Amino acid sequence: MSDFTIEKSSFPIQLARLGNSRNVAECRGVIKRLLELMKLEDAYVGKTLDIFDDVYSLYCGKFPGYKSCDTEYHDFRHVVDVTLASIRITDSLMLSGEEFSKNNIFLVAIAAIFHDTGYIPEIDDPVENGAVYTSTHVRRSMVFAEKYMSKRGYSAEDIEKTKEMILLTDLSVKLADIKFFDAETERFAKILASADLIGQMADRIYLEKLLFLYREFEMGNIPFYTSEEDLLMKTIGFFKIMEDRLTNTLDGVNAKLLIHFQKRYDIDEDLYRKGMNNNLSYLTKILEEHPGHHREFLRRDNMVKKL
Repeated sequence: MSDFTIEKSSFPIQLARLGNSRNVAECRGVIKRLLELMKLEDAYVGKTLDIFDDVYSLYCGKFPGYKSCDTEYHDFRHVVDVTLASIRITDSLMLSGEEFSKNNIFLVAIAAIFHDTGYIPEIDDPVENGAVYTSTHVRRSMVFAEKYMSKRGYSAEDIEKTKEMILLTDLSVKLADIKFFDAETERFAKILASADLIGQMADRIYLEKLLFLYREFEMGNIPFYTSEEDLLMKTIGFFKIMEDRLTNTLDGVNAKLLIHFQKRYDIDEDLYRKGMNNNLSYLTKILEEHPGHHREFLRRDNMVKKL
């Protein structure tokens, strides 16, 4: 018998049906239930949810000293997706026989919640949009996590571990250049870095959100792409590069996710792999069959109408 019950007969099973990131309350409940299933003590679960609520307030513009989130790719839905992916990867490894400290399980969950806070401008920041911080947002996220955790009495060790986990989400940082606190912290950093990739690449609206990522790159003065279509075309190569990163640099920590879906949902499929494959296939089809008309074929959530 599975730990979560979902209706399987009506529609194809996809990640959004296990926790729709548009519904913050629903996903908060999924996070709580998963942490409980992983035998985290109530104190850890409570602190995780408190941080989740505070960072949600931050993104909504209700956290003292900060503006609201104005990056539509790196929004709170992305935070939720990455947090769920981090917890699910951790759960899959534990179900496979790995043993972790409860404190580090807690830390990777909150590191996921903190990992993109660097996009949020402070009240007095003279910037037009948080995307200006694209190239520095990971370091800024580490600063936010440290300020938040220090103010609430977390230990220097916990703060350092959390920052190290966040740091590996920066694709420009080499693994060998990070001096991790210990081997388990490095393992969890790889879990978060993997979750950051699969959480976005498997998202049902990933392709639509890429158009907003292009805008963020423009505002952040990132000169890698010349147009929306150029970004979409290069995304196919990005998938291949990230597959190598997931498998080799990050030790394939996401490779056992099937066990999580089998145990927790009685689903005999890795839904992250399914979502990634579907996105890549559809993107390839659009670019091959409808060059120059990608917006006409990216219709989910009516996102393109916002452009």
